Amino acid sequence: MKPTVKSISIEILSPIVVTLMVLILGWFLYKTKALFLFIAYCLAQLFDNLITQFVIFGKSAESHPLEIFIIILTDGFLFGISEMILAIPVYTALKVISKEFLSEYKIMQRLKINL
Repeated sequence: MKPTVKSISIEILSPIVVTLMVLILGWFLYKTKALFLFIAYCLAQLFDNLITQFVIFGKSAESHPLEIFIIILTDGFLFGISEMILAIPVYTALKVISKEFLSEYKIMQRLKINL
């Protein structure tokens, strides 16, 4: 199933909408605790975005989460934010190609790359 513009926009806009809802509802229901509620929600979002997503991507691409983090970070620095979306699929494709076609070469065996 190919991602559509609608599905991508939902992935981008839904955290923004939910954050605004948390802020507005927190303000109306708990005026004194609204800031703490907002900070707690933002910390939970950061934990999800910075830690758990790399673990999930790592398991699906059969790579270490730190490896995924470095790939996305490097791709962002080299090619920009728009190309960070393609970092994991391109890396996975290159990994499969190198595993299938380059594993019998001595240089790869000397490097002891376990793909």
